[in-house]
Amino acid sequence: MSATWNKTTCPYCGIGCGLMVGVEAGAIIDIAGMKGHPVNNGDICALASNIPLMFSAEGRLTRPMIRRGNKLETTTWDDAITNVSSKFKNIINNYGPGAIAFYGGASNLTEDYYLINKLFKGFIGTNNVECSTRLCMSSTAAGFLSTIGADAPPTCYDDIEQADLFYIAGNNMAVSTPIIFHRVRDAKENNGAKIIVVDPRRTETAQIADIHLQIKPGTDVALNNALAHVLFRDGFVKKDGVEIYASGLCDINQFLLKYPPSAAAVITGCPEEKIVEAAHAIGHARAMLTFWFQGYNHSTQAVFKNNTLHNLSILTGNLCRPGAGPLSITGEANTLGNRWVGALSHLLPGMRQIANAAHRKETADYWGIPVENIQPTPGRSIIDIIQGLHSGDIRALWVCNTNPAASLPNTKWIEEGLSKAEILVVQDIFHPTETTMLADVILPAAQWSEKTGTFISSERRIELVEKFIEPPGEAKADYEIIWLIARAMGYEKEFPYTTSEEVFEEFKGLTSGRICDMAGITYERLRGKIGIQLPCPAIEHPGTPRLFTDMRFPRADGRAALLPREYIEPAETISPEYPIILITGRLSAHFNTRTRTGRVNRLNNLAPDNFVEINPEDAKDYNISGGEIIEITSLRGSVRGHALLTDKIIKGTIFIPSHYGKALTADEDKQVNLVTNQAYDIHSKQPEFKYSAVKITKLLWT
Repeated sequence: MSATWNKTTCPYCGIGCGLMVGVEAGAIIDIAGMKGHPVNNGDICALASNIPLMFSAEGRLTRPMIRRGNKLETTTWDDAITNVSSKFKNIINNYGPGAIAFYGGASNLTEDYYLINKLFKGFIGTNNVECSTRLCMSSTAAGFLSTIGADAPPTCYDDIEQADLFYIAGNNMAVSTPIIFHRVRDAKENNGAKIIVVDPRRTETAQIADIHLQIKPGTDVALNNALAHVLFRDGFVKKDGVEIYASGLCDINQFLLKYPPSAAAVITGCPEEKIVEAAHAIGHARAMLTFWFQGYNHSTQAVFKNNTLHNLSILTGNLCRPGAGPLSITGEANTLGNRWVGALSHLLPGMRQIANAAHRKETADYWGIPVENIQPTPGRSIIDIIQGLHSGDIRALWVCNTNPAASLPNTKWIEEGLSKAEILVVQDIFHPTETTMLADVILPAAQWSEKTGTFISSERRIELVEKFIEPPGEAKADYEIIWLIARAMGYEKEFPYTTSEEVFEEFKGLTSGRICDMAGITYERLRGKIGIQLPCPAIEHPGTPRLFTDMRFPRADGRAALLPREYIEPAETISPEYPIILITGRLSAHFNTRTRTGRVNRLNNLAPDNFVEINPEDAKDYNISGGEIIEITSLRGSVRGHALLTDKIIKGTIFIPSHYGKALTADEDKQVNLVTNQAYDIHSKQPEFKYSAVKITKLLWT
C-alpha cells in the first residue's frame, strides 16, 4: 500500500508553513514541506519533520479521567461531562459567573475559541477567557492598537525579498523560526540586504548581522529612543512627509532630546558609535522590515518597546509598502487567529473590544442575547486568574491545550493557585504534564490531523488544517468537547453544531466588514489549497497581502501615532544579593513546555538536559568550570543546570532554556519558571519572563 499525500499547515510556530502529510493504513508515516507554498516552498524545520513520531509517543490520553481521592481514574464521557457541567453550574449559582475561568493554548483552532467565547462571554456571563497568546503577543496587539489603531500586522513574508534592511529584535530566529531565518539569510546573500540584530546574546542570528547591538536585557526602549534621536539629529526624518500620515511629530522630536546616544549607551551598555551606526543604516535604508518576537514582549515595558520600534518605521517612511513595515512573528500556530476570534479577556470575536458598548451590542445581537449578558468590563488576565484562585474569587478553571503549571512564571505560586481550585479541568493530548498531574478531571483531546479547523498565521493567512486520521481511543476534538459541556450546562439550542465547519460559518459573520473579514472564506475554498491572506470580503476576492497601503489608518484622524515613551527599569532589578540578570528562551529541538517534543526521543537526544549559559568572566568570579551543576536562585525559587561557559552572552547576564519541567523527568529543579517573575506590563498584562534578578551558587557535587 502506498501513502496518500494531503496538504495541511504546521501545528507549531505561527509562521504557517505548508506541509504535505503522508498517510498509510490510517497512520501518519511521513511529513514533507510543501513545494510551491509561498511561506516555506518545501523547507521544513526539525520540529515539523519529527511530527510522525509524536503520534506513537507514550502517554497519549485516550479516555477521560476523574480524581477520586488522590488518584486519577478512568471514567466514561457521560460521567466526565456531567461532573464538569454540574460543578460549573454549582459554582456559578453559589459564587456568580466570575468565579469560573478558561485558559487555552494559542494552537487551539479558531473554531474552539469561538465556541468558548460564545459560551463564557455570551451565555455564562463572564469575560474570564484567556489564551497563551497573553504570554506571547498580547503586547504586540496592544502596540499595534495604540500606534496604528488595530491589532493588524500590515506586512507579509514576501516583503523579505524586497527589503534592503532587516531590524531583528527579541528572538533568535535561526532557532525559533528557522524557515523565516533562511529567507532573511538568503536575502542578505542574494540581494545584499543588511541586518541589524538586537540581543544580549551573540546568537546564531546575530552572527550573520552587519550590526549587532548587544544591549543589557530590558533596555530596548532607551535604545529605540536613541536611534530615533539620531534620525532627527542627522537629517533622516522628512518632517513634511511624515506629518501627512503620522501625528505627534513635534512632540516626539522634543521628547527625544533627552535620549542622545551617549545617554542610551549608559543605560543599554551598547557603545555610542554602534547606536549611531545603526541609526544611519536605518536612515539610509530604501526599505526596512522590522521583526520582533515573543522575547521582545516578555517585559513590563513591552508595549512601549513596540511603540518605539514602530516610531523608527514611521519616522523614515518604512511603512505599508513592499519591503517596509513591522512584521511581528507569533510563537504558536494560531496566535493571531485566537486574538481575532476574541481569545483574551478584553476581546470579543471579530477584533472587537469588551469595553466598547457598540461592540458588545453587535455581538449580543448576533448571538441573539440581551446585551446585558456580556459584562462591560474586561475579565481577568491569566496571571490575575491565578491570583483569583489564591484569593478564592476564582473557584473553577478549565485548561485546554496548554500547560500553565510549566509555562507561567513563578511556578510554585502557580501550582499553589491551581491546587486551590474547587475543580481544575484539563483538556489535553498527553498525560502526565505538569498541569494534568494537578487536574481533577482530564478530558482526552484529538490533536492536529485528528480534527478539522482553521489557523491564521503571522501574515494573516488563513489555512485549513484537516482531519486525516482518527484520534486514539475515545479522544474527541476540542470543539466537540466544548459543545458537549455547553449543552450539559443547559445551552442545547444555542450550541447545536455537528461539525467545525458549522462553527466557522457562524463565526465569520462576525468578521464581515472588519479588517479580519472572512466573508470570502469557506472550507471548500481552502481545502487542499494555499491559504488566503485576510481580509477577504468576497468569494472572488484574492486576499490582501498588505494593509494600509494608502497610508490611512483606523484611528480618529486617519494617521498613525508617534508615541513618546519613557524608558522605565524592569519590575525587578539586580542588587548585591541578586547581582545577575536571568533571561530565558527557546531551543531548536523543543517547543514550549515539551508536552509534544519531550516525548520524541530524536528531539530529546538533540537537547536532553537543562543548562545555564554564563560568561567566562562571571564563571571565573564564582570558580565555576564548564559542565558543573550550578544553582540559580531568585526571590521566588531555585533552578539547576549544567554550566555552559560562552562569551556569546554579556557579562552579568545568564541564559536558561524555557522548555524543561518535571513531568517527563525525575528532576523537579530544572524548570526555569521556578525563578521567573509574574510581574507584567500594565497595558498588555504580559509577564516579564526576560528579566529576573538572581544569584549563582556553585554546588559541591556534580
